[in-house]
Amino acid sequence: MEEASRAANKVKTSANKFLDGLKYMTSMEALNTVMGIANLLGLATAYGMSAWVMFISSYILAGQLPRQQFGVVHSKIYPVYLRVIAYS
Repeated sequence: MEEASRAANKVKTSANKFLDGLKYMTSMEALNTVMGIANLLGLATAYGMSAWVMFISSYILAGQLPRQQFGVVHSKIYPVYLRVIAYS
């Protein structure tokens, strides 16, 4: 009987800990932290991608490809690049 009481108490304690964790995860403090990390990740993605597309790949491709092929590659890369920049 005493073991069943301890087991029930342990389940109740575990459920309370779970609910406390759930309350914290949905609190504004935790949400602000998550949004801050998401904002930083988006900024880093946009910055890194713009540096790569504008300064590295464009100059390498322009130097290695004929003008017409460069235009085709450029027309395929830039819509994706601009979409990622807009979403981040």
